[in-house]
Amino acid sequence: MLKTYVINLAGSDDRWETTSRRLAELNVPFERFDAVDGRETPHPLFARYDDKLREKYRRRVLSGGELGCFASHFKLWEKCIELDAPIIVMEDDIVISDGFPEALKLAEENAEDITYLRFAGITLKGRPHKKVKQLGSFELTEHIRGPAGTQCYFISPKAAKVLIQHADVWFLAVDDYMDRYWGHGIPCYSLMPFPVELADVETDMQRIEKGKRPLSLKIVQELYALLERLRRIKYRYIE
Repeated sequence: MLKTYVINLAGSDDRWETTSRRLAELNVPFERFDAVDGRETPHPLFARYDDKLREKYRRRVLSGGELGCFASHFKLWEKCIELDAPIIVMEDDIVISDGFPEALKLAEENAEDITYLRFAGITLKGRPHKKVKQLGSFELTEHIRGPAGTQCYFISPKAAKVLIQHADVWFLAVDDYMDRYWGHGIPCYSLMPFPVELADVETDMQRIEKGKRPLSLKIVQELYALLERLRRIKYRYIE
């Protein structure tokens, strides 16, 4: 069975206990992965963050916690490549359904064709998606716009290498980066209904409030938003 790595921040003992207990109940092999805590001490990977480029794509500055989240996932992509085997990446603020073991089996069986597969998403509102085919109890779904969040996903070494290659500069939160398939070329698929959901717990993620924007910046951001839509259309319908 696929190895599951649970990203857990030092001191988040309740979350670790809840998640590890549930995985044990489902007979899923797992291992704790120490999360990068960017709230206090910057990690060397944070040097990849380009705030000027970020400003053109979005309004809100990425906090140390969001950069730490990106770094944690980045390091697990490196782990996947090191192992030369597909893995499951999981965060600890989740609810895991009884169908999770089946989802693992389906991901492993289809790993040649689907190198990255979401098991969770935060929202589908305003984010179009379509059914590709039935896989067991789930629908294999392609996301035209990703459902956000990085609570749980399957990833192969092939996909991990591509994500790392295109992450030399960080200007988005990690979930937005992974959902931006037209930038790195890894399609956004999921199993639905999601076998993993976000738990109703207080987040450890600090987010910086949006500030006022001068008119010149608003114009630049609108132009970049238009460019992103055109890039997505070109990727889907022209290339």
